Amino acid sequence: MAGLGERVWSFITGATNSVGSDAPSAYTQDRSESEQRSASLENPAVPLGSMTSWSDLFGAYGIPVAAGVKVTPETAMRVSAVYACISRIANTLAMLPMGVYLETELGRELDKEDALQQLYVYGPDECMNWFDFVFILVASALAHGNGYALIERDKYMKPIGLRFLEPGECAPIYMNAGRIRYLYYNVFGEIVHKRDIIHIRNLGSNGVIGKSPIELFAEGIGLSLAAEQFGAAFFGQGAGGMGVLETDNVFKDNGAIDRLRKQFADRQAGLNNAHKPLILEQGMHYKAVTIPPNHAQFIETRNFQVEDIARMYSVPQHKIGKLDRSTNNNIEHQNKEFITDTILPWTERLRQEFERKLIAEDQKADKIIVFDFDFLLRGDSVAEAAKIKALFDTGSITPNEIRQRNNLNRKKGLDDTYAQMNMQRVLPGSHMGQKADPPKPGRSQKSGKVPTNENPAEA
Repeated sequence: MAGLGERVWSFITGATNSVGSDAPSAYTQDRSESEQRSASLENPAVPLGSMTSWSDLFGAYGIPVAAGVKVTPETAMRVSAVYACISRIANTLAMLPMGVYLETELGRELDKEDALQQLYVYGPDECMNWFDFVFILVASALAHGNGYALIERDKYMKPIGLRFLEPGECAPIYMNAGRIRYLYYNVFGEIVHKRDIIHIRNLGSNGVIGKSPIELFAEGIGLSLAAEQFGAAFFGQGAGGMGVLETDNVFKDNGAIDRLRKQFADRQAGLNNAHKPLILEQGMHYKAVTIPPNHAQFIETRNFQVEDIARMYSVPQHKIGKLDRSTNNNIEHQNKEFITDTILPWTERLRQEFERKLIAEDQKADKIIVFDFDFLLRGDSVAEAAKIKALFDTGSITPNEIRQRNNLNRKKGLDDTYAQMNMQRVLPGSHMGQKADPPKPGRSQKSGKVPTNENPAEA
């Protein structure tokens, strides 16, 4: 079944099977001219090996909506609310410090020799650092529904690089044959095993391929685009709107009508001609026929679309610059909701995908990827100080560890933990109001020591 599916896909796209080869030829400079010429007949700009949907094959870019515009992930980014939501989520995830920790008897310690940790420190490839890689990977998943990256390995299957793939450069091949399911990826016309592809998915219907939020909510985003174009055209025409010239005279020459229309448009239409005096001849009258923007609820429409897009990406409105309903009291709680409801699910997607494909099988039980969410509290000095004080008072951290968190050098004698003197250990048997066991004979109830003749005060 898998072989038949691969042969059918190879027949349609011209893809070749790279299973068993050392590295895909997608990143070599000696690609054949036939591969470069293998493009869609309807849309030569899109190679057959880069198809992700039937719209790519037939060139039907964009989803036409009732507002009269076409919506694509690229055009949707022109809407400030869409750009702000994607940028906010991707930036937050990209700036989170990440570490690969090894489980030890005393807890966890950072494994600086791990392959993934090396990629985090030195960068996933020669063109991107780790921040840029995570940023564009998450942004692609938020806009297109899927974010792809090719894992480059050495001869020992150790990951040595990660290359981000645009949606048109990678297409999943998923076949459900009942009890058996097959998943491969078409990368630049070559079949790549799923273990060599980092795939970050958005919400989808089959759990394998994500769907683009922009395509799902194309009507709402299209309304935002149409409202923005309407506003630009309205103010570009001098905010005067449309109108007609009325007269009782009859024009028998159609050319005169065309000349009159052109002269009126050249002298009155446009931003540079706004508010110029209007001079009419031969008993003509000007009558406005357009709907004023306030009647069309222009401002209300734009405000609602900002709320709708923020709801689509689960981003608080104050995070994208809409502060009309935000106060100093609720912004703090909204920031916490943004971390727990939006950022945490995405970090879990990244963590599980990285642990699954970038950590060796014999090391999965002993290694874990940790994101440092305390980094997000660095801007809130009050919350950060309260947390550090609580950790210090319970003996959880040392003064030197506090200095390290604040980028201060270590000092001698500050490696001990401390606890308050008014706290003591709960004695055995004293829990839930139970009385402690009576002291044994011959021992002091205060000190628990056996009295001696040399020091009778111990009794």
